Amino acid sequence: MAPITPARALLLLVTGLVCLTTASGALIGALFGGARAALVAAACGGAAGALGALVFRRRALAHFDAARRHAGMRGYAEGIAHGVLVHVAAYEAAVFPRTGPLGVTHEERAARRTLAYRMAALDEVPQRVREVAADALAVLDTADRTRAEEVLAQLAAVVREEYARP
Repeated sequence: MAPITPARALLLLVTGLVCLTTASGALIGALFGGARAALVAAACGGAAGALGALVFRRRALAHFDAARRHAGMRGYAEGIAHGVLVHVAAYEAAVFPRTGPLGVTHEERAARRTLAYRMAALDEVPQRVREVAADALAVLDTADRTRAEEVLAQLAAVVREEYARP
């Protein structure tokens, strides 16, 4: 069976509506005028349904494409924002290791710092996330644990707000 794409769903819906208008026309024609009126009313109802479908099909498909592109861009931006949060949190784990000061090498800390800065500097990152991430990275560079926790919580809240925005 073919997958249900928006174009296929629209085709199935329109086919059902054209059949429904044809049958309705036939019933109404049969009630008011007999067999000949039923045939004429069914043909008129079916033709009107098919013509309406052809007129609005292109517009509906353009709307589907625009909605798909918008959802893709939104999903990509949300993924990038979450990626920034993950990389900043990984840098925080390197700055304040749970296993003691010998838990993370200097090279690993520098690599996580570089990756977090690069991720936060991407053009696709929403502006609010970029600003809060820059503040968080600056605080992590100073190794102030209490301030870093506050700024990371703020970064997580901003990413969540970006995700929840319609």
